Amino acid sequence: MTDQPPPPDQPPPYQGSYGQAPGQPPYGAPPGGQPPYGAPPGGQPPHGAPPGGQPPYGDQPPPGGPYDPRWGYGPPGVPYGPQYPPAVDTTWAVFSYVGMLVVGFFAPLIIYFVKKNTDPFTRFHAAQALNFQITLLIHLLVVAAVCVPPAIILEAPAFLALLALPYLELLIGQWVFLILGAVKSGKQQYYRFPTFFCYRMIK
Repeated sequence: MTDQPPPPDQPPPYQGSYGQAPGQPPYGAPPGGQPPYGAPPGGQPPHGAPPGGQPPYGDQPPPGGPYDPRWGYGPPGVPYGPQYPPAVDTTWAVFSYVGMLVVGFFAPLIIYFVKKNTDPFTRFHAAQALNFQITLLIHLLVVAAVCVPPAIILEAPAFLALLALPYLELLIGQWVFLILGAVKSGKQQYYRFPTFFCYRMIK
C-alpha cells in the first residue's frame, strides 16, 4: 500500500444562517430580489424627496427664466434708492461773478487760471464771467468806432450820444447778469448768458 499525502485542507462550503438552505436569501429579506419593507417599489425616491431627480427646494431657478427688473425688486447687492452725484464746491464759481463787482475782470481771470484743470464747474463760470466782460468791451469799441469819427469830422457831438448804449449795457448788465450768474452757480447749475451779451471766446 503506497503512502499518499493527505489532501490539502479545503474551507467548508458557505453556510448561511442557521437552518437556511444554500442559495436562499437571508432570513427576513423578501423573495425575488424585492426591496426591503418600507422602500417604495420601482426605485422611487424616499418620502420627502422631489420626484424625477429634481433638486431640493431653494436650489431651483426662478420660474420663467432669469430675474426680470419689472418685478419691482432690485437684484441682490444693489443699494436701495437713487444715487446722488457728489457735492460740488460752488464757492469759487460764485466768486467769479461777485468778484467782478469788486475788482473787475481780475477776479474771474485769476480763478480761471487756478481752477481750469481741476474743477470743470468753476472753469465754466469763470470763463463765462470773462467772456461777459470782454463782450461788453467789444460792444463799447464798436459803438465808439462808429460814433467818434463822424462826431469829430462833422463836428456833430450828437453822434456821441450813441455811446450811452454800451454804457447802459455795462451799467445794467453787470448787476443783472452777474447776480443771476452768482445765484445759478450757487445752485450748481450750468447757466449760460444770452450769446449777444456773452460771446463764447474763452472755454
